Amino acid sequence: MNYKLLLILFNFFVINISSQNCDDISMDNIYNPGPYNYATILESDGMRDGPDYFGATLYYPVDYEGYLPSLILVPGFVSPESTVSEWGPYLASHGYIVMTIGTNTLTDLPQDRANALLDAAITLQEENDREDSPVFQQVDISKIAVGGHSMGGGGAQIAATLNSSLKSIISLTPWIQQWLVSYDYLDHSVPLLIISGQSDTTAPVESHANIHYDYTPNSTPKAIYEIENGNHSVGNYPTTANNYVGKLVLSWLNYFLIEDNCYFPLLLEYPEQASSYINNLETFNIIDNQNSKFKIYPNPVEDYLNIISDNFIKSDYYIFNKFGQIVSNGKINGYTTSLDIAHLPSGIYLLKFQNETFKIIKK
Repeated sequence: MNYKLLLILFNFFVINISSQNCDDISMDNIYNPGPYNYATILESDGMRDGPDYFGATLYYPVDYEGYLPSLILVPGFVSPESTVSEWGPYLASHGYIVMTIGTNTLTDLPQDRANALLDAAITLQEENDREDSPVFQQVDISKIAVGGHSMGGGGAQIAATLNSSLKSIISLTPWIQQWLVSYDYLDHSVPLLIISGQSDTTAPVESHANIHYDYTPNSTPKAIYEIENGNHSVGNYPTTANNYVGKLVLSWLNYFLIEDNCYFPLLLEYPEQASSYINNLETFNIIDNQNSKFKIYPNPVEDYLNIISDNFIKSDYYIFNKFGQIVSNGKINGYTTSLDIAHLPSGIYLLKFQNETFKIIKK
């Protein structure tokens, strides 16, 4: 079978006033550090000491106006809190609260780490109510994500099955108890981003990260970025792969936590230094604007890709390969169009078309 996976990017240009300007948002324009200075608080500063974890550091942006989304991170097996600490300054400088926690014992299993993450979420909520906290009344308790490294990444997955109100999971070279895995074990609807290493010998991708991805329901937005020649620690540093790990994680959080649609196309780009990048995000890319709706299927596709719209479409279209080269183009003209792509070799492609009415990207 000669299957092609198309990553669908809709690029509609607005004639009148747009509610959102995406022109300046690209991977090249995400910097390290971001625009904000950051500071930290510890339990010794009055922060709650949760019973299901041991020690915590809360990183927050200074002089930020408005409510702050959050990410809680737990380390991996026999690893201290400091192993995930580099995410604190990076994401705080981009407008996030990051809370890193330790575990009660270094050998805590993924279930224990899930409980630790959910206990830390309670601490975040209490910081929002603590008058002496520097983030008093600034924590957006409806926008909390969890994540972790190795067994911590497995714990984050379990946390999502226990609390569906979480907004995202960032799973860094995750480890999983293979004898427990089933479709029910990882049945949740929380958007999942996995960072994995091609040469990870501690948690080989075939038996850990890929299992996490495959057993998470296809009805859940998910992606897995496997870094070429990457080891077990590649996810612990936002600077990995020429800063691309940090850029992708930030783009994921910006889209799924703060619902900034400008970041959706960035999630479709093939990452730097990737041995593999797989996602199902095109499944959720149905665009609607009042009375206009689009559907694109099947994906992956073998011969013909179908485009259906409630309204008449008249547009040029372009298909790009992962190197940004145009490999096919033509015209869309009607309510239903079938694009013949049987001549394309197997691979990952980007479909782009436009009209002159509106601009919306929406899952």
